Amino acid sequence: MVESASISTLKALVEKKTKKKILVKIMWNDNEKLTLFITPNMKINSFIYDEKESYLFYDLEGKPIKWVIPCVLSENMLMDGKALLKEDIQINGQSLSKDDKKFLMEHSD
Repeated sequence: MVESASISTLKALVEKKTKKKILVKIMWNDNEKLTLFITPNMKINSFIYDEKESYLFYDLEGKPIKWVIPCVLSENMLMDGKALLKEDIQINGQSLSKDDKKFLMEHSD
């Protein structure tokens, strides 16, 4: 069985680690779909994938977003609406710790 956690449980963990309110935003372009965990003040309008720098995000005016997005999930990190814990999920640029995975497993819907 593949370990997974619901999006709402992952959102709770991101809020706990960032100590901020988090919104879940789903975005897509011609190539893929992303699930973003962002703070309410982040106004993200579009994204592209760059092989050197990974994902690049842009605001409503087309300017690059400079902040770190708390958590980004690509399509291959999700299955049946749940986040796969075997994938390299990062919160604020850090991989999930054993305690984080334990929290997700204990609180998962």
